Amino acid sequence: MKTTELNKIIKEIKFEDKFIKNGRLAYYIIKDKSGAAILIGFYLDSSVDKDAFFLQYFVQCLYVPFSTYNFSLGERIGNHWKKEEINDINLSLQNFKKFNFLNSFEDIISYILNNSYCGHKIGRDEYLAYTYFILGKYSEALQYIEKITALKKHENAEWFKKAIQKAELIKEYIIKNDYDSGIYQLLKWQNETITALKQPKLLLV
Repeated sequence: MKTTELNKIIKEIKFEDKFIKNGRLAYYIIKDKSGAAILIGFYLDSSVDKDAFFLQYFVQCLYVPFSTYNFSLGERIGNHWKKEEINDINLSLQNFKKFNFLNSFEDIISYILNNSYCGHKIGRDEYLAYTYFILGKYSEALQYIEKITALKKHENAEWFKKAIQKAELIKEYIIKNDYDSGIYQLLKWQNETITALKQPKLLLV
């Protein structure tokens, strides 16, 4: 289904009032006092069936570098949907409770720990490591940073090179008690993610 059609369909879907609609994305942001932000959203994803689409929910820590929307911490609601099924979609959303307890930055830790993460566990470890760092829980952050840097011994360590380098950088800031520089670096990565998503409005929320 074409993007223009999906943009029209999302306008008919009834999300909670706190969600902002932008293109085929409906989202809200929760922020830490540092400016670190988590994107919580629904996305209408195209399907090989030109008359159908998927409704995806997801949670994305924007300070973990990623060049697209990251659906790893999320799932599809239902299967294929068609535009004639808007009422059924709205009914499904009435029963959707996943985001009910995601109202503050601190809430994200339990959400990550209690929900499945699709893809390699390094992504989940990055979410936990850097969120704990932002929250000032440095010993917890180090536990997950060590899991990331341990992948240097992986037979395919080259696959994880960038993630390992980032983890080592944040670890260095912890060792030096240079927490402000660590926050600055995470916010820099966050801006890179937002730029890659072509969503400058996320910086204004």
